[in-house]
Amino acid sequence: MNKKKSTVGLADNEYVVSRIAGMKVVNKTRYFLIEWEGYGWKDNTWEREENVYSSSSISAFIEDYCRQSHCRKDSILYMNKKILLYNTYDPDTKEFYNNPKNPGPVTSVITENNSKRLRDSSDEESNESSNSTKECRRSLRTLLIDAPKEFQDTFQVVINSVKIEHPVERAANHQRKNNIPLYVIKNLKARVTIFNDVDSDLPNDFIYVDQLQYTSPVLPPDPNFLSGCSCTDASGCSSNCHDSQFYDQKGRLIVPHGTAIYECNSACDCGVDCKNRVVQRGRKIPLQIFKTANKGWGVRTLHPISRGTFVEEYVGEVITTEESNRRGAFYDKYGCSYLFDMDFAQSELPTKYAIDAFILGNVSRFFNHSCSPNLEVFAVYHDSADVQMHRLAFFASRDIKKDEELCFDYNGMQYDTEEENMKHSARYSCHCGAPNCRKWIYI
Repeated sequence: MNKKKSTVGLADNEYVVSRIAGMKVVNKTRYFLIEWEGYGWKDNTWEREENVYSSSSISAFIEDYCRQSHCRKDSILYMNKKILLYNTYDPDTKEFYNNPKNPGPVTSVITENNSKRLRDSSDEESNESSNSTKECRRSLRTLLIDAPKEFQDTFQVVINSVKIEHPVERAANHQRKNNIPLYVIKNLKARVTIFNDVDSDLPNDFIYVDQLQYTSPVLPPDPNFLSGCSCTDASGCSSNCHDSQFYDQKGRLIVPHGTAIYECNSACDCGVDCKNRVVQRGRKIPLQIFKTANKGWGVRTLHPISRGTFVEEYVGEVITTEESNRRGAFYDKYGCSYLFDMDFAQSELPTKYAIDAFILGNVSRFFNHSCSPNLEVFAVYHDSADVQMHRLAFFASRDIKKDEELCFDYNGMQYDTEEENMKHSARYSCHCGAPNCRKWIYI
């Protein structure tokens, strides 16, 4: 086999397999379709039955196919036709066999020793994951099927490196709204629900994370370079503690847009309840992801939000600007982008890092654009002494009503003419519907 080793801790002749996804009989010889962990769909291969020694993996395939096709288990091994599970790529036909109702993967290890042996090696997530977790990984693979090989490889590394801790599941007690099922993103401190009265889709094509993920060669900021305050007052830092005061007594922002926010950090003597620790304590407001009529997914607030209130942090992969530019060229062709530059210091220093929420992200990746936004983005420092590496936080720019959609202005640097904007930016049609809509978004 012409495959590179993809998993740490395996012998040179071992390869991780996502699942058995099909079966066929050719000249009275049975073959199984293998999906390889760490490789794109187009690397799927058909392996002879005699080289697959794991009866449990074959049983898992049979059970999955029985659930899919409503047939008897004892009939499958007597079938002479080719059978496939949904959402797999068949290298024979070079076509993707797709259906939104698909089973989850079975993780195994394959050993090449003149013949290939398949044995069980399911990791903790595979053993304990729910159907929604499996659906998420399956949707991610579907998403990347048409991506260039270099991007399949890049994103597969990212996908395999993160455990799904916040899957999408039906809300408890089968909660419904207008007789439509309500879904929830699990294991979050502040609730995020999902509602779709437009079609049957769910946002399963990304992995929900609640912390920044640093992708090599980017490293997390070093806390040894932080300097802190010496406040010991039980109520936290006073206005005399810092050069600037950023929040009022209720934790609402009191500085103008364009100001960098410097929160207390791990080197400070103040406690976790300090009033200068807002963004780092996380989102408090319950939000809902919902399907819009013409803008895809959007986000609305389930509680009224006062002006200056912290809403959410933009979370995803932290990557270099070089990697960002490489991915951006692909995203432009794909028709979307979740890249956000850490560019607060760009007037003095070149931008070094960006956050990409295409594969890994949180609820903020669904914030839509508006030419009349109700959110503003601020650079926030609380774990980094590097001016080129900061957090990106959304604050309410005005009072926001319950059930109002949350939006910010996507437009970055604007040029004097339409021609200059077209030259330096990707252009997308704007559907925000605001009275002052500019008709185009330049990113």
